[in-house]
Parts: sequence; structure tokens; C-alpha cells
Amino acid sequence: MKISDRTISNKTRPLIIAEIGINHGGNLSVAKKMVNLAFSAGCEAIKHQTHFIEDEMTDKAKEIFPPNANISIWDIMNNCNLSQDAEIELKNYTEELGMIYLSTPFSRKAADFLAEIGIPAFKIGSGEADNLPLIKHITSFGKPVILSTGMQTIDSIKTSVNILSDSKIDFALLECTNLYPSPPEKVSLSGINDLQEAFPNALIGFSDHSIGPEMALAAVAMGSCIVERHFTDSRYRKGPDIACSMDPAEL
Repeated sequence: MKISDRTISNKTRPLIIAEIGINHGGNLSVAKKMVNLAFSAGCEAIKHQTHFIEDEMTDKAKEIFPPNANISIWDIMNNCNLSQDAEIELKNYTEELGMIYLSTPFSRKAADFLAEIGIPAFKIGSGEADNLPLIKHITSFGKPVILSTGMQTIDSIKTSVNILSDSKIDFALLECTNLYPSPPEKVSLSGINDLQEAFPNALIGFSDHSIGPEMALAAVAMGSCIVERHFTDSRYRKGPDIACSMDPAEL
């Protein structure tokens, strides 16, 4: 797989992706600071989340409160979202540093926007891993795809993998445990081997929500060629994903 000028394979060093996600709280200046700190730590890639709230959620989302927040999922995303112009500025800032800018679209409208601004690859999160219409739409752009597989089984992910294979695009699958944060005893590192055996033609990586670097290092030892980890400038910042994020020293 090649993303921008970076070759990703079992013979190259793993690509480390710092996911700032919504940790910036909707503040472009904070987002840029996080990008700069990730760059200073030696990271090659940044991942953002692209939300078009009305296109990805119904009004029912205003009644859903995640376990790691005291406001609804609608309000969380609405408060933490960047405008289209702000995301373009963040992408340009990231690429001016020589880093790869990736993002996860949570709707077809978001995927269209990312394709329009020239994103080099798409990241599909675990929550959309079986969203077949969205996956089909994303593959239509012909860009590489990184797909997280949290909350899935080998059987349940097969249809999504078939869509990626049939589209003839390059893709990678990330083992993922969807607990924020993930206790070490709950992290399914064995899932890396399961994915390698079930999908020998796919690149395999690891999306980490644990505390500390140990699980990520173990995943690399087991052959992961991509490691994704939430990232923040400071753990004293408020936000639903801060607890499972690395800070600059840890990254």
C-alpha cells in the first residue's frame, strides 16, 4: 500500500498515526498545536474526524449519552466539529510540515468533501465497519482504505472486506478493542493473528485505546505495519477521548 509517498508493507517500519480526532474541541488553533507536537515527536501521519452532523445522525442521537460523556453524542460532535474551511486549513498545515493528513468520514457527504480536498486515503472507523453503503461509496473514489474492525468478528467483517477486495483498491485492516480506555487484559492482540490468517492479502495493523505504550509495541512485534493511537497535547484537557490518548512524551 502507498499513501502519498509513504510505502506501507510488512518489510517497512510501521506507519504511526496520531489521531487527534475531536480532541481539539472544535478549536483550530488547538488542532494545529496537536499536529505540531505530533510532528515534533517524530510522527508521520495525523488522523482527523470529519463530521457533517445532520448527514450522519438523526434527531434520536440527541437522546444518546455515551458512557464517557455527560452530554449527548449529537452535542459532542456538534461542539467538537471543525468547519469545512477550518479542516482545509488544518490539512494544509499538516501537509506543509511534510506529514500525511488522513480523516474518517462518518457520512457520504463527509466522504465527498474529503475526496474533493484531495485526501490521500480514507480511514473507516469501527463504528462504520459494517456500514456497507458508506464503504461502497468510499471505495468509488479509488483511494486506499484503512478499516478498523472493533466490535466485529471475522465472519461479520467478511462482507466489508469483499467490498474492498472487489474494488481493487489497496486496503489495511486494524485490530481494535472498542473500550475507551482499554484495560490490557481486554486488548485482543490475538485478533492481529486472526486477521492475518483470515485475510492474507490484507495489510494488518492495530488501533490502540489502551494506557501506555506496551500494547502498541506488542502489536508491532506481532507484525502490525500500521499503529493508530489517539493523541492529545495534554491529558489535562477535557474530552471523551482524552483518557485513551497519548501525550507528546509518550508518542
